[in-house]
Amino acid sequence: MGYWNGDVPVPDLAVADPWLRAERLQPDARALVLDHEAMSVFQAMPVDETTFAVKASGSPIISMTPAGPQKLAEQMAEVRTAMDLRADRLPEILAQQGDMLSFFGAMQALNNDRRRRTMLLLSVIYGAVVSQEMRIKHFCSTPRPIDLSAQVQPVIQTPGHSAYPSGHATEAFAFATVLSALRLANSDAAKSRGLIPALLEKLTPAMESATAADPDLLMFRLASRIADNRTVAGVHYPVDSAHGAVLGLSTALALIAHCLGGGAKNLVPTWAVKADSWSGDFTLRKWIGGLGEVDGAGLRGESVALPTAATWHLLPRLWTLAAAEW
Repeated sequence: MGYWNGDVPVPDLAVADPWLRAERLQPDARALVLDHEAMSVFQAMPVDETTFAVKASGSPIISMTPAGPQKLAEQMAEVRTAMDLRADRLPEILAQQGDMLSFFGAMQALNNDRRRRTMLLLSVIYGAVVSQEMRIKHFCSTPRPIDLSAQVQPVIQTPGHSAYPSGHATEAFAFATVLSALRLANSDAAKSRGLIPALLEKLTPAMESATAADPDLLMFRLASRIADNRTVAGVHYPVDSAHGAVLGLSTALALIAHCLGGGAKNLVPTWAVKADSWSGDFTLRKWIGGLGEVDGAGLRGESVALPTAATWHLLPRLWTLAAAEW
């Protein structure tokens, strides 16, 4: 190759656009950078001995109080009733142990060829949501149905962590929230009223009971089915799903607000849920009906503003690219 003494032209080290730098990274490195940004939004911690909270950039977005002994014993009757659906639900239950996103992919086109940025965004949000979910589970440490009765006989292996809140409910409702938000991102409703208000308007009793199925609400119906399947399987109580769903909704909305740039234009609702206030089984209709009630599935409090996203944050750029795919 000829003699070379090591001399080179002085390199141009001009700082490239932050997203361009991220695009140049190999996939696993890029995922770690994005995961860090998403997880840095949240902090999960105890409020007192019985109540635990998730904060988004220092502002509490949800507080959760697990069920007491009496409520768990009461919920076992619902577990027993749900067992009668096992023959019908078993294929779904088995598939959803390790893959629920494919079920959403049966309703919306989800693949790396058509919606590469969306798939990356979902992966990042999934990791951040699971991290908060597991932290809250660690604090709550609620026994599983099999711990209360050997007659439950779950049709799958009982996971080795707290029943409350349900991880499948948290993750499924987070997926439904993000996918619905992406579908609505460029809508007239989102442009006039804001994306988060437009999304929450979908979660009303009137919308849920409408004869014509709303395509965005259908994803929440799927999330509800995935969550309910865990009670049918014998590994969760209905209240686990009800409040896991609120956790998934709240954390996903906080991440969406960050992706939209934060600030007063993208307020995030806050929630307070107490497991002892939930009665009976879990259905989407009951869950939606209770979202805004003081004594229902959750108490919706004042909305909070997250800090304005910095120019070097990557998730707002990823959100814009993912929304363009819809």
